[in-house]
Amino acid sequence: MEEKIIIYVAGNPDLYPLEYYDADMETYRGVLPDLLQQFSENSIYDIRYYDTDGEDQRQQLAKNRQVDLISGCTDPSLFAAGSEQAVSVLNTVENGEAISYQILFSDVAPESFQTELTAFLAGITQETKNGMILTTMQFHPENRGLQIITVGLLLAVVLLSIAMGLLVRNHRRKWKNSRQEMETDAVTGLGNMDYLMRYYQQFIHDKNRVLYHLVYFYIDTERLQRLSSQEEVNEFLRYTAVVLSEYTADTDILARISADSFVLCRLSGTIPETEEWIMPVLSRIRAYAQKYGKPYETSASAGIYPLKETDRDLNALIFHAGQGAHAAYRNQEAYIVCTDQMLKNLSEERKLQADIDRALERQEIELYFQFYVDTKCYQIVGAEALSRWNHPEKGFLMPSRFIPLIEKEGTIYKLDYYCLDKVCAFLEELDRLQIKDFFVSCNFSRKTFAAVDFPQKCQEIIEKYSFSRELLIFEITESIAVREISQIRLNIMQMKEYGVQIVLDDFGEGFTSFYDLQQYPVDGLKLDKQLIDNIQTHTGRAILKAMIQVGHEIGLTILAEGVESDEQVQILQQIDCDVIQGYRFHLPIPAWEARKKITEQFSENISGS
Repeated sequence: MEEKIIIYVAGNPDLYPLEYYDADMETYRGVLPDLLQQFSENSIYDIRYYDTDGEDQRQQLAKNRQVDLISGCTDPSLFAAGSEQAVSVLNTVENGEAISYQILFSDVAPESFQTELTAFLAGITQETKNGMILTTMQFHPENRGLQIITVGLLLAVVLLSIAMGLLVRNHRRKWKNSRQEMETDAVTGLGNMDYLMRYYQQFIHDKNRVLYHLVYFYIDTERLQRLSSQEEVNEFLRYTAVVLSEYTADTDILARISADSFVLCRLSGTIPETEEWIMPVLSRIRAYAQKYGKPYETSASAGIYPLKETDRDLNALIFHAGQGAHAAYRNQEAYIVCTDQMLKNLSEERKLQADIDRALERQEIELYFQFYVDTKCYQIVGAEALSRWNHPEKGFLMPSRFIPLIEKEGTIYKLDYYCLDKVCAFLEELDRLQIKDFFVSCNFSRKTFAAVDFPQKCQEIIEKYSFSRELLIFEITESIAVREISQIRLNIMQMKEYGVQIVLDDFGEGFTSFYDLQQYPVDGLKLDKQLIDNIQTHTGRAILKAMIQVGHEIGLTILAEGVESDEQVQILQQIDCDVIQGYRFHLPIPAWEARKKITEQFSENISGS
């Protein structure tokens, strides 16, 4: 990022001593050239005066759009520039008439340059009298005393030039230090979002835009903090910043833009080139835990967005690449290249997010049930409540299509409480049918279950219905249990006191152990599907058997999900699993069909007895 952007200036060759063409030196000299030169030395812009051989060519150069600045102007209309494009640098009085000498921006001047030069000049003028550089130089038509007036004028200009130089250096130093502080990430020392925005506008333009790829790196700092501490997270972020810096060229722009993400604007002609470049970067980042002997895994995923000619909005580009990085993380992939099809899918997702409130109001979200069966006799004993979206335009949508979108939007609690209300109504209906021993389990997101007002909101919903509270089961996942232990435990205790049972879902998937169960007084364990998938191996069977045995010894009911074969059923019977759920017995079905099956089984049991 050392290469400067060239800015061309059309100067006034006859405005001595403010600005003039020195034929001997073949260059422009004076107060204005010095001022522009000092700005150039402390910025990324290389300001050059257009060669004129001493002739005033400003009008022609402005007309041909060959320059970015027109200097030494008193009448902007001569150069087809509006007053909003002008910056006053000197106000004088000639023959009793106020004259303003200005610098004009042409319509080809980069916007970022206009912003920075204007701010630079404003910073100088703000420190001087009346908010502007002001000198009152009186010009009189009388020849008498002309030499004295000229000497006075020159002296005033020299003093003004010296004052300008001092102000420029002082202001530039404070401006640079202040901006550097505001644009630096405190944890990693990299630039932040403001830094990225500024350099993106300066370095990436229409001529080189298509040569850049925006690479978004996602770090799961939330999970890492659960497993360690904030300081450990910061150490990993600093390590990641060092690695990324080593792979960043002078033509690239690197920044940390949020708590869990870095962005790199990389100059690269082809996608395969970026793909080849990114793999060792991700490998180095992921190797952190092993390199430093950490008791946890560290991961990083990336989204690659190739810039197009029409791309202008940096926030939109970051959003696209970020969605690719998060999708890669969810799919356990190293990276994803953001294609047009992927962007189309993202657009559809945003529309779905906007539709969710309407869907809940119009009850487009329908309740489905997947039955649990008794392991010994295969009788239906309960069900897990699931949701399906009957979208009026897109048809039948599975939870995997819309629940992640609601979670991103932060409104998952609305769906959780909506489903709880539907489940309670279902249990009340069974109660009216005298079916007293059929339980239903509900799933809750981590944020919903960990909320301080969770027990209160649940009780408000449950109180509207009449059924035995012990038939309502709340499922919580390990990801819930790892965070906010005290609040989770308090919520569990309050719901248990109210009569609701608690089951720990996905047990064995991650880090939960039987020791952890002492923190959470649950009533049952729901074994993770991966354990069931490995049940036919000797090791898998031994682990599952030990889990069930310990669970029974501490008074827990054991449920197994994802059961799909007779062999799995037989092994689960042999090792005394209590309840089974899976496609081997029942697929998820709508509430009306579930009610029918439950009623039929209840009737058969009554007649059989």
